[in-house]
Amino acid sequence: MDLLCDAPTIVVFTPDTTSEQAFLPKPTALRARLLFADRGYGDLPSLRRVQAAGGFFLIRAKAGMNPQVIEAFREDGHRLRSLRHKPLKVRHTKLPKRQRVELVGQWQGDARPLCLRLLISWNRRPQECCSLLTTLPAQRSPLDMICRAYTWRWPVELLFKEWKSYAHLHALDTTNPAIVEGLIWTAMAAAALKRFVAHMPQLLLEGPMSTRKVARCAVHVIGESVRALQTGDVAGLYAALEAAITYLACHAQRAHPKRDRQTGRSQLGLEPCCEHDGVSELAEAA
Repeated sequence: MDLLCDAPTIVVFTPDTTSEQAFLPKPTALRARLLFADRGYGDLPSLRRVQAAGGFFLIRAKAGMNPQVIEAFREDGHRLRSLRHKPLKVRHTKLPKRQRVELVGQWQGDARPLCLRLLISWNRRPQECCSLLTTLPAQRSPLDMICRAYTWRWPVELLFKEWKSYAHLHALDTTNPAIVEGLIWTAMAAAALKRFVAHMPQLLLEGPMSTRKVARCAVHVIGESVRALQTGDVAGLYAALEAAITYLACHAQRAHPKRDRQTGRSQLGLEPCCEHDGVSELAEAA
């Protein structure tokens, strides 16, 4: 199985009151591709069509999607014989909380039964189970890899939140398609500029910056730089950039970088670009 990673990325913006499920790609377009989605997209008929078309998915399961258990294993490989060949009810079934559980579940339908992997882990904060459905084969995609891969959706969710909350993409007061397209591109350009502004002090000061904090306060530091560019004031531009870096370094650094490595985004192995080789030379040159 080869999941295609070079396919073009399609982003669809919908009104807040519109169901995004109608904008999912057609099952035939998902052949040999992997669909990541939240639980709002996890209805069994749609998943059956994706599987029948030769596609793969990794989706958070809705509450109440209780299958007949065919096989059950703990994360350490121990078989849970007490769960086999029984209907699963997550809220009432005693599941291990210290280890994740992998089940092979079967759902009955109008056609042949639908067999999927159901991965369950206990979330201590809300005191509830998190369940993932996937068709990825266990031989090539073990339980730990699947659970880690699903967390990669979160940065995408944060990016859309940044666009909507800090780049004014949440509402457009026009129905003219040309104006709407222009405002969308303008908002995305503003978001990209704010990301650049966040990475600049991160490179120079060698400290992780919070893109959210930068997005919120960038309006206070970009204005002088833009005015200097408009007038061609080179000295003023350097002064504005220095002031921007100083301001962001004081007010927009990540609050808990050590915690990020344990429970945040850095637990996936992501590190700020300031920790790459050659950055110190860049900082010295700057």
